Amino acid sequence: MENKNYRLGDVLIEQGLITDDHLFEALQIQKKDNRKLGDIIVAEGWVDAGTVARVLAETNHLPFVDLTRVSIEENLFGLIPYEVLRKHKILPIKLEDGCLTVATNDPLDVQALQEAQYLSGCQVKPVVAVLKDILAHIDNFLETLHTIRASKKRDETDPEDIPIIKLVESIISKAIKERASDIHFEPLKNKVRVRFRIDGVLYEKMPIAKELERKVISRIKIISGMDVSDSRRPQDGRLSPDKFSEYDIRVSSLPDIMGENLVLRILNKSFTNFSLSNLGMDDHEQAVISGLIAQPYGMVLVTGPTGAGKTTTLYSILNGLNQIANNIITVEDPVEYQMEGINQTAINTRAGYTFATAIRHILRHDPDIIMVGEIRDSETAEIAIRAALTGHLVFSTLHTNSAAGAVMRLLDMNIEPFLIQSAVIGVIAQRLVRRLCLHCRTEYSPSPEVRATLSKVMEIPKDILLASPGGCEDCLKTGFLGRAGIFETLVINEGVRKLILKSPSEETLSQYAVSKGMKTLRMAGCVKALEKITSLEEILSITFSE
Repeated sequence: MENKNYRLGDVLIEQGLITDDHLFEALQIQKKDNRKLGDIIVAEGWVDAGTVARVLAETNHLPFVDLTRVSIEENLFGLIPYEVLRKHKILPIKLEDGCLTVATNDPLDVQALQEAQYLSGCQVKPVVAVLKDILAHIDNFLETLHTIRASKKRDETDPEDIPIIKLVESIISKAIKERASDIHFEPLKNKVRVRFRIDGVLYEKMPIAKELERKVISRIKIISGMDVSDSRRPQDGRLSPDKFSEYDIRVSSLPDIMGENLVLRILNKSFTNFSLSNLGMDDHEQAVISGLIAQPYGMVLVTGPTGAGKTTTLYSILNGLNQIANNIITVEDPVEYQMEGINQTAINTRAGYTFATAIRHILRHDPDIIMVGEIRDSETAEIAIRAALTGHLVFSTLHTNSAAGAVMRLLDMNIEPFLIQSAVIGVIAQRLVRRLCLHCRTEYSPSPEVRATLSKVMEIPKDILLASPGGCEDCLKTGFLGRAGIFETLVINEGVRKLILKSPSEETLSQYAVSKGMKTLRMAGCVKALEKITSLEEILSITFSE
């Protein structure tokens, strides 16, 4: 792996495509997140994906294929299962005389090529292509397979329903392709509005005609296991996994004066890369949090509004603690991702199985580490705190705007100050900010007014550049692509403990923590803006002024 990296890097340097500094920086990034060197170079915007793929082909003495100019025969679709194509990011493009040509973006992935050869029963000839193009063709494969399967079952389906079925499937497929986390179906007076939440922001898509409203809503309710005849009460369901097997799609209905609102939450079940290093923390923040979770017992709270990434942070923490010596048990509502080696349970309020009840039972199962999905009431808070005081490491979430606000929330729940200062060892407040698209962001020198805003938060260099969103095909013309976390970590040290005993205000507690080195959400966000990861406007819109 290391030889390959230096070989690719050396060729890129020899061809004048990157500098020695670029290669050094890319290798440092790779040490942290273990991505492929070529992917890092493309992500940093130094070289385009096509050029890197061509150099990869050259260094490995393989042909390069431009997949945008290749048509693939349908008889190749059944040679290798879709799941394998997606897992290894490979694509069969030609079959001739028993030899299968397979496109890959990683020619040294021997396992992928061996698996392709075994499953297809053909001799495999690798060629190199751009990863984005490979994935686009794989998605087309899936759509074709669905079309074939649908045609086989057409006799079993009412012909009048086929357009509605295709419409619903196409909307969900489009949402997945555009990285949406939620799909909103909202009946209005003259249409059904369809919106996708992408990177935390809602975007309106093609509306549905009003006359199709009932059929579309009914179709979604049917495939979600909901009662189609009941439109007066809220319902929850889950999409059957036949067509979107890689995704867990949960459906919620809400009666509205204009009809029934539906929201589909999309979770990628195949995503397992939970790690603190992938959350966007700087080295100092990661070290502070790593120190907290290394404690033998106590409570760590993760706080922020809905959609701030709290669950991902908790899963990343648990994944790092997931060792044979630790018995980790979670209670969630619901279980969002299944994690190997961790015992996960979901609450059932109808059956009387609440967070508080679950913790009581969990304590009888000899846990080392407990994760409580959310502290919603004083009973849950008190039981969780007592678990932390009896030798367990407890993680949970609260809905507050700041780290200090979590302490205030516990006080509001009538938890005694002495229990809080004894049990809670740290609070992590967080937000998600949209990442600027590397392909179209533009740099600019900030005005005196903007410099003054930044200067209120932190010391800034004399010559600084910020970045603003552009808009291109890669980011769907939004200027943003993906999200990163910003964090505010309150360590409950001796000084903070003494202050908690006095039941301080949120402002007093926060000011004290800042005086001792805590970085606020706005401070962390401004650092991200200075690094051109996001825009300053994005930070100012989601954080409070100092």
